[in-house]
Amino acid sequence: MHRIMVIFALIVVATTPPIFAAGGEKGDVEIGLFAGFGFPDDYGTGMTGLNPDDDALYGLRLGYFVSPRWSLELSGQQFSSTTQFDPLLLTPDVDFDIDSIRLNLLHNFRPGQQVRPFVTFGAGLETADVGTTLDEDDTGYNVGVGLRWLLTDRFGLRLDGRYVSTDVGGTLNDRQDNVEGSFGVLWAFGGKQPGDSDGDGVRDRRDKCPDTPRGAEVDEKGCPVDSDGDGIANGLDRCPETPKGVPVDKSGCPKDTDGDGVHDGMDKCPNTPKGAKVDATGCPKDSDGDGVFDGLDMCADTPKGVKVDAAGCPKDSDRDGVFDGPDKCADTPKGAKVDAAGCPKDSDGDGVLDGLDKCPGTPAGTKVDAKGCKLLFDEKRSTMVLEGVNFEFNSAQLTTAAKGILDRVAVSLTEWSEIRIEVAGHTDSQGDEGYNLKLYSRRAESVRAYLMNKGINGGRMISKGYGESQPLVMEKTREDRKKNRRVELKKLN
Repeated sequence: MHRIMVIFALIVVATTPPIFAAGGEKGDVEIGLFAGFGFPDDYGTGMTGLNPDDDALYGLRLGYFVSPRWSLELSGQQFSSTTQFDPLLLTPDVDFDIDSIRLNLLHNFRPGQQVRPFVTFGAGLETADVGTTLDEDDTGYNVGVGLRWLLTDRFGLRLDGRYVSTDVGGTLNDRQDNVEGSFGVLWAFGGKQPGDSDGDGVRDRRDKCPDTPRGAEVDEKGCPVDSDGDGIANGLDRCPETPKGVPVDKSGCPKDTDGDGVHDGMDKCPNTPKGAKVDATGCPKDSDGDGVFDGLDMCADTPKGVKVDAAGCPKDSDRDGVFDGPDKCADTPKGAKVDAAGCPKDSDGDGVLDGLDKCPGTPAGTKVDAKGCKLLFDEKRSTMVLEGVNFEFNSAQLTTAAKGILDRVAVSLTEWSEIRIEVAGHTDSQGDEGYNLKLYSRRAESVRAYLMNKGINGGRMISKGYGESQPLVMEKTREDRKKNRRVELKKLN
């Protein structure tokens, strides 16, 4: 055997795993021996024409299944022939061999079936060896079709037909188009277990009931076993000892029409509402005697004699969390927080009840609007400093605390929908005047943009940076500068 075939045989031996499995499953390795016949092209013309005879070929192949439909295959083969005697040129017969190593991609049809056709294409090294005159290594490309016939889970036969095109260099310098046909045997190793489409443990090729439901117990032919004869296979039957002739549901258990856990026939209350708890006879229980059955009763410990709603809970007409009767303020506005007696609370004393107050914690004496938020403007004041509205260092990015303050401002502006405002940015005298003007213009616009994002119409607001041109106080201390760095809201109408 030529060196190219020896190398390939060593590759097959080194990479073949020791565990047998069925052929054609993901992760399977397939090895094969084959022999056949080659129909070579003329290999040159005229004085350089070789004209090899049609003759035998043989080889080995090693394949790997990436999936049941796709596999990669490495093959090595030798085609042995002789050139034809030419009486005109007096060229004698000489040995003509082609040694091939090829890597091919196969698309395999009919996964899991006994007979599996395929198509293939690939490339490889084609070495033409002619007597002592020519030893040429060239790249070849091939396409082909074939058929596997699996006789057992690990052994089968294979038929291949292939077209090979090689651009031969050297003295021939010609493209050769060869045709090959081969027949061989194959063995499958490793990978997944044999195909079992319905997962019942019986391989597809032997399964007489290939559509068995997942989880059902089967006999040796792959057909479901039904010990109690109720039509539900063992493994799926939750009640495998149901007496003969008893109607069952989809789980193989005696029917329970009202779903209360007591089978029809034993159930003395067959129309029990769904979800109600029942006694041994199938009748609903009502532990607290409020007329709402256990299981449906959301308040199962209601005191005796208390009137309840459809859910079995004591009524709460104003929905403040204090039941009617103990509630001393039965008409509490919806959403207001109440004390133990059911009366509204006003923790910050601004006249707006807790729960309705959108700005809780208003300092004592602060004038507020209907939602409990600080009045921005009144008859005596048309400008308001937004205390606490600060920004990240050297940036127009609002701090988290500033956003919380502006949320409350947005609520008040919603209430004062008829006014227009100017958002004004002021700074102290520190730093470059031009830079400060630009920075506080951007900061004023950042406040305006945030309020717009909270639902305030942008047409009601303008923004403007004043830089250090309008200080509140003369700057003598750090606190003075801090006061001058500010954002103001000015009422425009």
